[in-house]
Amino acid sequence: MNGLARGESHGTPLIELVLLRHGHTQWNKERRYLGSSDLPLLSEEREKLAACKALPELTGEFWRIYCSDLLRCRETLEAVAPSLAARAVYDSRLRETSFGEWEGCTYEQLCDNPLYRDWIDDPEAVTPPGGEAWTAFAARLEQFLATLLKEAEESETSETSGVHRPEPQRGSRQQDSKAAGLQGHEQQKLRVLIVTHGGVIRHWLTEIQPGLTFRTAAAPPPGTAAVIQLQHMPTRA
Repeated sequence: MNGLARGESHGTPLIELVLLRHGHTQWNKERRYLGSSDLPLLSEEREKLAACKALPELTGEFWRIYCSDLLRCRETLEAVAPSLAARAVYDSRLRETSFGEWEGCTYEQLCDNPLYRDWIDDPEAVTPPGGEAWTAFAARLEQFLATLLKEAEESETSETSGVHRPEPQRGSRQQDSKAAGLQGHEQQKLRVLIVTHGGVIRHWLTEIQPGLTFRTAAAPPPGTAAVIQLQHMPTRA
């Protein structure tokens, strides 16, 4: 699990992004590039994912639930948190990048391709043939975060935001007064579950954590989650 934060902004509540990576597909098992291709999970993977309900990152209340609209993510959400699936917003902006002509290929099949070698060295500068450019991939993820932050700001003043503020335990009048004061100064935190892909999670980790690159960022293993604390739009270091 990764807990990352960047900066403070008193106008926006703290957002905790719980980034759940989808489970294994056949291409994941075979170590093939899987981006926009819409493959289902392995049949045995659903039972494994059901055991993830006990992950500490997935307990508690969520303000919003988002999920990539690709099948492997939808099936992951239904296996891990079926009670949340009906509340989820299925958003194409959360898709993995498209690898174009390299979809379904393995490293061994591509390693002698000079363009592929260039892409491995600098994926921001090189685009797979017929694939999605890095700028387009990054732009849609930035747009998603911007929308989320705007909704969080609006919820700060909305009486129907649905954020639950626990009541302090009843004790003496002095204890109640102290508890109310602490609660009043406690920063609001909105928890958001996002079921998405390894490349999406790696990109957001590089945007949030200074010094981290897409090559050095490690997405959580399939079926597990990373956690990011977010309060404003990240900027590259």
